Amino acid sequence: MRFIQAVGRYDRGTFALAIAGSYALVVIAATLYVEISTRQPGSQGLEAIVMFAVTLPTSQLLMLLPLTALPQVAYWLFPAAGLFQAWLLWLIARGRRTSAAVTHQEEPTSN
Repeated sequence: MRFIQAVGRYDRGTFALAIAGSYALVVIAATLYVEISTRQPGSQGLEAIVMFAVTLPTSQLLMLLPLTALPQVAYWLFPAAGLFQAWLLWLIARGRRTSAAVTHQEEPTSN
């Protein structure tokens, strides 16, 4: 219930949730795909291009970091970058916060 109230506090909260939530699900699905497919016998690791494409443009910035010494960090840095981008989408798409007077309007009572 609090989650729905938090989304309703913004002008375009439900729209922003749909956009950012969908993108976050795509990032999670791509992460699972890469995790499963790279562990298959005969995999050359080219499946990771999917993760790179999904997390653009942040993944291009991550390619500038020297991550060859820490492969496990690099393994989870791209999904984290994608979820960071989903959060940025939420911030951009949600719009302004609605005032308390608009969200809690009272109906006039007739006596």
